[in-house]
Amino acid sequence: MRALHVHSEKTPGSVANGAPIPQELKPEAIWTWRRWHLWLAAAGLLIRIAYCLTVSKESSFAGWDGKEYFAYAQSLLSLRWDAYPRYFNSIRPPFYPIFLLPFVAINDQVVWPIQLAQSLIGVSQAFILAHIAGRWRGQRAGNWAFVIVLFHPFLIFYCGFILTETVFIALLWGGIACLQRLNEPQPKNPIRWLTCGGVALALACLTRAPLQLFLPVAALWIGWRALRNSGWFLALKSAACFTLIVSALLLPVMARNYWVHGEFSLAPGGGPEMFAWGNSPEYLRLNEARTKNEYYEIQDQLTTRLARASSASLGQWEDEVRDFRQNHPRDWWRLQWYKFEHFWTPWLNPLIFSRMNFLLSLLVNTPLFLMAGVELVRRSWQRDSFIILLLGVIAVGYVVGGLLFQVQVRYRIPYVDVAFILLAASLMASLSQRRYLARPARS
Repeated sequence: MRALHVHSEKTPGSVANGAPIPQELKPEAIWTWRRWHLWLAAAGLLIRIAYCLTVSKESSFAGWDGKEYFAYAQSLLSLRWDAYPRYFNSIRPPFYPIFLLPFVAINDQVVWPIQLAQSLIGVSQAFILAHIAGRWRGQRAGNWAFVIVLFHPFLIFYCGFILTETVFIALLWGGIACLQRLNEPQPKNPIRWLTCGGVALALACLTRAPLQLFLPVAALWIGWRALRNSGWFLALKSAACFTLIVSALLLPVMARNYWVHGEFSLAPGGGPEMFAWGNSPEYLRLNEARTKNEYYEIQDQLTTRLARASSASLGQWEDEVRDFRQNHPRDWWRLQWYKFEHFWTPWLNPLIFSRMNFLLSLLVNTPLFLMAGVELVRRSWQRDSFIILLLGVIAVGYVVGGLLFQVQVRYRIPYVDVAFILLAASLMASLSQRRYLARPARS
């Protein structure tokens, strides 16, 4: 017989009827791993490795993107820095080539060690997101985030390719996990977490330069939380410390690029190229293509204009984009609508993706987006400081991947889809908690 202890007043571990709430149901609980988490992690790793075995070396480069990162690593190894063969005029940020450097140094004829390392990093993402969800919404939310990340098909997919996504996601959300520790009323070792968060986010910027837009958001959030907890002096000190940490890592690279390439940037030439691509009349035609052949024909024309061998100058293209915006406003706004619609559509475009990938995105992303939307509405009525940081990540993801530049799902996933995983995990944890509390007590 199970006895229920009745208390005369509510305690932190009780509800109105006196039934004790298990630790994993309390929102303030910290996520801790169990033995079954390790079994699931092993399964997630095996699935990633199995998928990588189906991706050949040539396919793993995913066109010129992977080949340029690989060539950049080879150039670093031979001390030629960023003098690598490029398809486009722009220069890529350096950290992902640095990540590839030891693998290229050992054997530049195979890519499976890179795929294996990225599979391990992909599994580590599950632990990072579980800790974030657990610290935010409790053990159950952490468990849901852990499972979703491990078996999300597109997070598995990126492990097999020489692309930045896997490393970038781990760095971005690892940095956010560190900053989250500063959200506590009396954080322990705040300087350590501030330093780790700043380093992780700086390395993420060195992997994908547009993340720099998130740094002011993070600094303001850090200062706001310190202000609420300890006053103006600590708020200014914390924000300044974070700024100094990221600046110490980013400014030397930017200064070197200014000295060598004449542009104070982490990716010289990348911003103007992507802006011209994503805001041109040709990009409007691309979004209005009716057949796969028409789509890729227009895309080939766009990539040719960006190629180093192209006769058209970037300045001329920027003038055309400016003329398009000023003298064809109706077409301009129609393009902006297409970009908005494409970015926020959960499923992949069936015109250009395989039926399998389209169905996977339909079955996985659609419920994820719906649950995240419901949770955003539900949490908007509650005081929640961490969700402000999540909204900052989502907003920066939209500005980068859905507003300024051309829309690609791979630009959205690290920011928006991963944030939606946390929101969906929070909602599912809340629903499962209510079902648990609604069960009648057994005597």
